[in-house]
Amino acid sequence: MPKSLDELLVRVNQSEIATIKATLSKIIEVIHNPDSSVMDLKNLIEIDHPLAANVLRLANSALYGMRRGISSVMEAIILIGYDAVVELTLNQKFFQLFQNSGQELLHGYTRRTLWEHSIGVALCSKLIYRREFRKNGGDMYTAGLIHDIGIIIEDQFLHSDFFSILTDMKKNGSGLHQAEIGVLGYCHEDIGERLAASWNFPRELCQVIGKAERLEVGDESASLMAGTLYVANCACNRREVGFSELSFVDQPLYEDCLNRLQIKERALDFIMDEVEEQIAQMKKDGWF
Repeated sequence: MPKSLDELLVRVNQSEIATIKATLSKIIEVIHNPDSSVMDLKNLIEIDHPLAANVLRLANSALYGMRRGISSVMEAIILIGYDAVVELTLNQKFFQLFQNSGQELLHGYTRRTLWEHSIGVALCSKLIYRREFRKNGGDMYTAGLIHDIGIIIEDQFLHSDFFSILTDMKKNGSGLHQAEIGVLGYCHEDIGERLAASWNFPRELCQVIGKAERLEVGDESASLMAGTLYVANCACNRREVGFSELSFVDQPLYEDCLNRLQIKERALDFIMDEVEEQIAQMKKDGWF
């Protein structure tokens, strides 16, 4: 059983998880490359038959109410919209890491509750970017979705240690981060940042994964992405969306981030209402 972070990463990259790496990396490259086109997305989806089938299933669902059947990926992208198809693609590939969810361990953790939390943070991050900063939000959706990838790695590859981490978290009332440091000497943010870098994700995305849950009051060097992700994570923890890795929200830090980003609590409440509505719909559609 690997204990060092380097040993852990080697094991992960030699496992079946590495088969997801290629598609995820290509999807993220399409999202972050300003020269990417709809054709690039179409070509990427068409070579992944389960993914293509899911895109077509959504396009032909009652949600879109088309009188004629949609039979091509390009037609589906046009109907559903480029951004929505990108999100669906990311969700389906990343969801593969969360299958075989098993029983609840401790502290409300299952892979299903972690998946729900990841989706909630992704949606909240995207909506903050779009409504507060008038930015597209694709980068933020990606960051929110994969920001806790280190937790699923701990669950799958360091399971006994992860159980000890959750036990310490419950016993001492600490956050996940503190419990991880006590047991492993590193935390899920470290795992996520290093894994994302080894998968050739964009540098800023790697840095956000590693830093967004470890900001400090008055940290003016924190990027807009890191601050947004931190706020979204806290907002989802406050609403109890899925698994909570925080024993409590650091209120001074949370308020400091809100002030630096110039986000009003009321605006964030409206965003979280929409997040919960979208997650409820996803549950009806079978994502959880």
